[in-house]
Amino acid sequence: MAPKSREQRLFGAACLKVTLEQNATSASASTIFLDTLKDLSLVEAEVDAYLREHREEVERALVRGGAI
Repeated sequence: MAPKSREQRLFGAACLKVTLEQNATSASASTIFLDTLKDLSLVEAEVDAYLREHREEVERALVRGGAI
């Protein structure tokens, strides 16, 4: 089930983007990310803007969760 609020969707997409940036280099990573954005009704520009303001928060959450 997708998160309900726009903020939750942006945060989740931002976490995925940062994780893929740091761990994946294949074309399939891009496909996964773009398909996720479609499912969340977001576009990459929105996620990029969110990351410009919240990257530290996203990275801290990923470290706490063991994703990075």
